[in-house]
Amino acid sequence: MSSTKLVCIALVSLVFGQVYLVASEETIAVCPTNFTQVADKCLLVDGSWKNFYEADRHCRSLNAGLLSISNPTEFNVINEWLPIVAPYQPEFWTSGNKLGGTSDYYWQSTGEKALYLPWQTGQPTPTTGDCLILLANVNMTAEGTTLSEHRLSVRNCTKWVPHVCEAPLQIFKTQLCLNTTAFFEAKVPA
Repeated sequence: MSSTKLVCIALVSLVFGQVYLVASEETIAVCPTNFTQVADKCLLVDGSWKNFYEADRHCRSLNAGLLSISNPTEFNVINEWLPIVAPYQPEFWTSGNKLGGTSDYYWQSTGEKALYLPWQTGQPTPTTGDCLILLANVNMTAEGTTLSEHRLSVRNCTKWVPHVCEAPLQIFKTQLCLNTTAFFEAKVPA
């Protein structure tokens, strides 16, 4: 009896053209609007000067968080990208901080303990603040001004600095679907 119902449902679906055949399927990853894919993250430099709290709030308004750094490979790619998008900017807020009375640094955007901390020479100096920036040394020569590699430095959280927001890659599954009367492509969240 149940097989009879199944056959009837299949026939009705065929009559109304509702049986779809997935001809191909592909997963794609894209960044939100205005963000750039850097390593496995989507990043956006905001050159407006904000304190740590305002910068964090701004990133959150974009469904993102302040930059976190998880490993040397990611750090190197970010350092290659920063001089391209902000060639004369020596400092940026990250999500790193030790707010809340802890002696360890955490990435506020991920909630994880900061295990990889590529410090600027002479850092950390906890007496200068509780929040972390990426800081590059400015080198002025007769040929012009250049910036060294950005490295982490401790700052007072109320200092005004530009910031980098990070958002996760948006993953979509693209399916090429066929039915008896239509040919279309659909993007569906993975």
